[in-house]
Amino acid sequence: MKVYGQKTIEVVVDRCCDICGTSVMVVDSNGVKLEEVGELTANWGFGSKMDGITHHLDMCESCFQVALSALKEHRRSIVMFDDEQDLPDEKFGQQPVGG
Repeated sequence: MKVYGQKTIEVVVDRCCDICGTSVMVVDSNGVKLEEVGELTANWGFGSKMDGITHHLDMCESCFQVALSALKEHRRSIVMFDDEQDLPDEKFGQQPVGG
């Protein structure tokens, strides 16, 4: 015997940038919803000054580029006079395709 009842579940209907608030959901030409989102995540553990703290930010492409530019500039200022380290370039932080 099958017993039927109603079940309410939560589903993600939108995902927004934590910086500017715009939606990171886009609809492709087939009507499929896709998430175009950059994420900044940190889980601080034992030994860290921020032990037990977790950070997570969802970012639209524009805000992600701003954050990435700030990190590149910070890296550049750290290694500027160090001949043994490379300055960040346009591929800073990128992973190889398929890796």
